[in-house]
Amino acid sequence: MPERSPRVLIVGGGAAGRACAQELRARGFAGSIQIVDAEPGGAIDRTLVDKALLPGLLTREQIALPPIEGVVVTAGEAIAVDFGTKTVEFRDGRRLAADAVVIASGAVPRRPDGIDVASEVQLHRLHTAHDAGALRESIPQAAGRRVAVIGAGFSGTELASHYVDAGAEVVLVGRSAMPLAGALGSEISPRLAALQRGRTDARLGTTVHAITPCGARARLSLSDGSSVEVDAVILAHGAVPATDWAGSPDGIRVDDRLRWSERGWYAAGSAAYIASGGMRLTTDHWNAAVAQGQHAARTILHDFLDAEDPGPYRPTTGFNLRAFGSTISVRGLRSPDGSERPAAWPIAPPQPDAVLTEFVDAHGELTGVAGFNAGAAVARVASSIG
Repeated sequence: MPERSPRVLIVGGGAAGRACAQELRARGFAGSIQIVDAEPGGAIDRTLVDKALLPGLLTREQIALPPIEGVVVTAGEAIAVDFGTKTVEFRDGRRLAADAVVIASGAVPRRPDGIDVASEVQLHRLHTAHDAGALRESIPQAAGRRVAVIGAGFSGTELASHYVDAGAEVVLVGRSAMPLAGALGSEISPRLAALQRGRTDARLGTTVHAITPCGARARLSLSDGSSVEVDAVILAHGAVPATDWAGSPDGIRVDDRLRWSERGWYAAGSAAYIASGGMRLTTDHWNAAVAQGQHAARTILHDFLDAEDPGPYRPTTGFNLRAFGSTISVRGLRSPDGSERPAAWPIAPPQPDAVLTEFVDAHGELTGVAGFNAGAAVARVASSIG
């Protein structure tokens, strides 16, 4: 056994970073834990940014995450790593060293690459509490306004649903004709597309070439040759790992225990990906980031304090997507080299439009489940994953 507990440095105070610290303490880890977080104003529950902050149901203070007992949290933006000295450098000049370093810096909104955006046009995003406030100020009364949402995936759908409920006319632009097909499968993705077409001016299978001013409005020029004028433009076309500073702009590749390339380095959440069998396993959802943070903590305890090997990380968490009055639930994942099949489980309580799909790998093993208005059944099937 080591003579002392290792020092743990966690870069990022969101879901993955906090879960790692909490898991270490919950399992009796007595060493020092420091989180350095770049979130302005401190960590928040990001799942509530669109659900509670945007509609004005809660304030930023109400969705702030509480302190973690026995964990030092400071503000700071990481700018570089040094494997040799096991050190992270921060913009304020600090260089912090530790025995175990966990990169949990999350993701940032994808840039509008490929879109010619005039400098006069204001583009909105919804990633931080500040973004939610800016959107509320820009569109104080949504009724009767025309709002463009670029991106028809998870975030774009929830944004579009919010503004439709608020009385806006929504122009929803999505690159794929079948949104989220890779996550939802061939039965549920078309249902989502049908909801989008039924409740918005959906331009699926198209991209935006240019955004130019048109009086007080903005004009979107689309790849199908059409154009549309709107009062506000919201980018919701995904996120990229916030890991440029660590020399890994495409995310940090980890093994199935969430170890990075050098001993004592780990990554979890949106900053990390697991490469296995030609697959790139990434996570962009809160519960999955929590699970990875916890798994990284157990790996640290194994590597430094001879605790039990946690085994390979297996994705069993998922997300719920509220879309125009319907709920789409996913647990686990759809393996690119696998297949899908109708679930044998009964959907209870029965819903006339409910669908339940199981995902299996190349060996027929269950890897995930997706449901359309079948949340309880999804939870039951998910208990058999892994």
